[in-house]
Formats: sequence, C-alpha cells, structure tokens
Amino acid sequence: MGIEVHVQGRVESGHLADFYEAVKKYQEYAKSHGYTVAKVLFGLSGQMNTVRLVYQYDDLNGYESHEVRTLTDRDYAEIAQQMRFVDGSSRYEIYRVL
Repeated sequence: MGIEVHVQGRVESGHLADFYEAVKKYQEYAKSHGYTVAKVLFGLSGQMNTVRLVYQYDDLNGYESHEVRTLTDRDYAEIAQQMRFVDGSSRYEIYRVL
C-alpha cells in the first residue's frame, strides 16, 4: 500500500507557459534535494488552466516528513511560488493506494 497526494489548482490566465517553466525547475529542485518529484497533469476538460501535481509516498510518514522539510526550505518555497496558482484555487487530496 502507498499514499498519493493530489494538489490541484488553477494557473493564472495567460501564465501557462510560465507555469510550465516553473514546474520544470520545481521538479529538478525536488529531484536534486531528495524530495518526492510530482507527476504533473494538465486538465483537458473542466475549468480552464487546471493542473494537478501527484506525489507518491510509501506511507503517511513519508508525506508528513516531506511537508515538514518544505516548511523550512526557502528555495523550495520560492520556486513553488513561481507556478502562478490563482489565490484560493489550490486543494489537497490524500489517497491510500491499495
């Protein structure tokens, strides 16, 4: 069994290209600093500019440890902010994978 965390949000209108560049930096930073690297999904239906980041962990401890590390990593936060999500559009969903 594992855990998947889905983070869904909307990118500001006119900034999908900026999001694409920022998310590549975000993934590279995550990989080089030992974070879980998110798979990125671009919505083809539903609300415009919707994206979803999918993280996979072995268990909840892995997810919680990732979250604690991000709270003290200023560079991680700066890169994440460059993704240009619309304020208030982000939501987190946590799933157990059977």
